[in-house]
Amino acid sequence: MLVSFEVENWTCFRDQQHFSMRATKGTPEEFAFDTGVSHYPRLNRASVIFGPNGSGKSRFVDALAFAQQLVLSSALQSQEGDAIDVQSFLYDTEISMKASGFRFVFIENEIAYEYSFAVDSERVTEERLDVRPPGGRRQNWFSREYESDSATYTWKFGVGLRGSRGVWRKATRENALFVSTAVQLNAASLRPIVRWFRRLVVVRSGGFTTTFTSTSLQDNPGFKARLVRFFRQLDIHVSDIRVREKDLYVDESGRHIIPRMLKDFDNSKRKTMLVPEFGLPVKGKKGLAFLDLDQLSDGTQRIYAFAGPWLDIVDRNRVVVVDELDRSLHPHLVWFLIRFIHDCYTTTEHRAQIIATVHDTHLLEDALDRRQVWLTEKNLDQSAMLTPLATYKPRKNESLRRGYLGGRYGAVPNVAEMEAIA
Repeated sequence: MLVSFEVENWTCFRDQQHFSMRATKGTPEEFAFDTGVSHYPRLNRASVIFGPNGSGKSRFVDALAFAQQLVLSSALQSQEGDAIDVQSFLYDTEISMKASGFRFVFIENEIAYEYSFAVDSERVTEERLDVRPPGGRRQNWFSREYESDSATYTWKFGVGLRGSRGVWRKATRENALFVSTAVQLNAASLRPIVRWFRRLVVVRSGGFTTTFTSTSLQDNPGFKARLVRFFRQLDIHVSDIRVREKDLYVDESGRHIIPRMLKDFDNSKRKTMLVPEFGLPVKGKKGLAFLDLDQLSDGTQRIYAFAGPWLDIVDRNRVVVVDELDRSLHPHLVWFLIRFIHDCYTTTEHRAQIIATVHDTHLLEDALDRRQVWLTEKNLDQSAMLTPLATYKPRKNESLRRGYLGGRYGAVPNVAEMEAIA
């Protein structure tokens, strides 16, 4: 469960930006769930981010992806002296020389973790972990801070972090996170942190591929019925969905035509790919006619790619972050995907969350509560801001869609009047 995320000095976000999934007393019951953690009692199931093109929506998703990758791989995929691919704010020379900061608050197994770090291109400059055990007070488990004058780190450890702390500290490189390194060395008490980041799903604007859905369809006999029901709820009346294996021979001529599909294949070996097929009834004939997925609309193909991961996200209580959720999808399908997170499961055991960047303002009509809406906007100095819509205190019966499109909350493009362009 994600409580909040903060980012500072990352691409267009110069100043610290705070994003929160915390629900308020006024949030409708179906839009939030109880956490079982007294300090963070209720969280939103969904939040969406609106804003004009180039206002920072995708950069917000990139920040989450970068931080996740650093936690999962900094101890494994880099060597001493390797640069960290951090992207600081470019339009202020003083700021661009400073470290980029990230802070997560999340809940795993009824324990609240407050984990933060800052990095520049050379090293981790700060890292800190605070923990709130069930019914207990906040505890600092460790902190590290780079002192540029002495070119050394100052380390502090709390009693809550048990294990070979000295060994973990000595093994931690400047360009690696302590949490990542310690977990590689069997730090059991820190594993829930890495586990939470591993279960976080960050989807860039390209969306999901069809692989997960197809593999689930092939490996899980009960998945087909769920997938057919999923499509029928979307008014796509398919009678059967199956996959067949197709031999694929890779050569150089094919690589540039479909590089995304072939990127994991090598030249010399024959590989197999899964081809989804949709079965539809034929009037006056028994049986079904099957069409390959690529014969269907772009929207249907994208829904198929979403379906498997979406069911898995809900089943496993994952947090998913999706850039451009509404790309190539009808507004009703976008509404369905969000409400699926809201309505599919109503018990407290199911706590999946979605964060999505969108342009589709129809979602402001009835799919979301105003406390679930965030806005991005750029200033004249190219720095971006992330603001909750609730800051503008819209009236209870106010049309959020009309207010947003009318510019009442900002975060819309300032399009000039039409004129001839020579």
